[in-house]
This record gives sequence, C-alpha cells and structure tokens, in this order.
Amino acid sequence: LLAFFGILISGTLTSPDLVIKGWIAGFLGLFLACVGRDLLQFYPRFTFGIAELDSGIEVVPVLIGAFGIPQIIQVLKDRFQIGETQKFQRILPEFGTIIRNIPRIIRSALIGVGIGSVPGIGEDIAAWVSYGAAKNTSKHPETFGKGEIKAVLCTEVANNACVGGAMIPLLNLGIPGSPPAAMLLGALMLHGMRPGAELFTAYADITYSFIMALLVAAFLVTLIGSFGSFVFSRIINIPSRYLAPAIVFMTVLGSYAIRNNMLDVWIMFIFGIIGYVSNKLKFHPAPIVLGLILGPFVEEGLVQSMLAGKAAGGTFEYMVFRPIS
Repeated sequence: LLAFFGILISGTLTSPDLVIKGWIAGFLGLFLACVGRDLLQFYPRFTFGIAELDSGIEVVPVLIGAFGIPQIIQVLKDRFQIGETQKFQRILPEFGTIIRNIPRIIRSALIGVGIGSVPGIGEDIAAWVSYGAAKNTSKHPETFGKGEIKAVLCTEVANNACVGGAMIPLLNLGIPGSPPAAMLLGALMLHGMRPGAELFTAYADITYSFIMALLVAAFLVTLIGSFGSFVFSRIINIPSRYLAPAIVFMTVLGSYAIRNNMLDVWIMFIFGIIGYVSNKLKFHPAPIVLGLILGPFVEEGLVQSMLAGKAAGGTFEYMVFRPIS
C-alpha cells in the first residue's frame, strides 16, 4: 500500500490539471514492472520469448531513455545553442535565501531520509517527490522547470538526505535502500561483516568510521562542487552539434554497461521515443519510471497480503481495515 501510495503521489509531479495523466503514466509503469518472471510460479510474462527479458526491464536504461533522449531530440530538432555561460558573481547562495527556505530544507531532508529508509527506492525517487511537494506548495508553480532556486534546493536536499536514510535498512537489516547502499552491502559481505546488531558491537570501529565518512563526504562534495562550477559550466558553451552526439554515445555506453546486454540499449532508445512522444502529449515520464521502480514492491506486498489475508479469513478486510492501511 505504501508503494501504491507512491504511484498516486506521482500524479502530482505534473501540474494540478494533469494529475489524471500522471496516474495513467504511473500505472503504465506498474504494467511495465510485470515484464519478466513472476514471484510465485516463476512464469515468464510479456517476454515474447526473449530470454533477456526474463529478469525484467532494467530501470537505468529506462531512466536514461525517458529523460535524456527527448532532450537530445529537442536540441537537434530546434537547432539551438544549449546555453551561454554567464560570469559568476558568487558560488554560495545568499544567507537570506537560506534562512527564508529553512522550512523547505527541513521538509526536503525528512522526505529524503524517509524515502531512503524504504528499501530499494533510492535518491531519484526522493528528489522527484521533494520536487513535487515543493511545486504543489509554491505560490508560483509556473516558475518550476525554469531555474527556480526553491526547486533546485528542495531536489538536492532530498537527494543528499536519501544517502543517509538508505544506511538505516542497510546497517540494521542488511537491505540496501539505494544502489550505492547495495555496493556498500557487497563490500561489507566481502569482508565477512553481516549487517545487524553485530555491526555495532563486533565491528563498531569500522561501522562508525564509514558513518563519519558520510559527514566528511558532504563537505568534500560541497568543495568540489563549488570550485568545479567554474569548469563544469563551460560545457554548455560547446555547440549542440558536437555535444548531442557525445551525449548519445554516453547514454549508449551507460545502458550497455549495466548488464553488458545490447537489449538494454534498444530499451533505452525505445523509452527515449516514448518519453519524447509523452512530453508532446503532456504525459510526464517521471511517473512511468516511478511505477517501474515500485512495481516489484507492489507485487510482492500484494502476494504476501493475499496469502496472509487468506489465512486471516479475508484478504480485503486484512488489507483495507487495518489501522495503518
């Protein structure tokens, strides 16, 4: 139900008059999550005999395709320069801007930690949910998507807070809350360290060391981002006829590198076209990706609830009439 609630929230990522389209896109993502073998009988669904689809549709190629390719098509179609670098007047935001946005910073941090503590969802979802919350509570939502400082602030705060939140299920339950947390889990297991109470007793020195490393990393990211801004911003001065092919090459490389599978590259291009068409039809691609990510959690929870409900005397009553539900 929590994952299902996430799908309903995804409808609000678009403008208020397009909530229905957001829900349609979210449930389309749920449908795409059904591709592959089911949880109970391990029977292949919607694979059309393609063995590579047995494990389902990989999320990363869908993300790259849905958000990257439409922008590249638009740039090439309109033949415009991506942007011009303006002279930097300051790197850090004004102190007054930070003070005025403290409530938004706290809300976005809580969203990030909360979503990070839910296994398997990750930073992308935290950023989108925080962005949606900021847009829906703003007096001027029309400024979002045009460099609005509140949008950038809320998105990045949630994105960074999610990293710490993902450590909660990782260290206590051994369940990674995000892809970086999954890599950390692999490193822990490689060294014979099992997540749980043992981490905070037998391996307390190592555990608290990399918890403190997160704090150090936050300062390092700030320094690198601040001083690197002078260099990174120069990228937009590269003519689009050179930059677009380079970006396409990187998207192909990134999609292929996930599983060393050419099918993922084709999936990336297919979702790139879907993303471009859906943008033209005012269907935001974010709910589709959210549905694809949350689909396995919805299905697993549904199967467990049906089995538990059957034992309890009624699935519907078990799922709907509980206090938390």
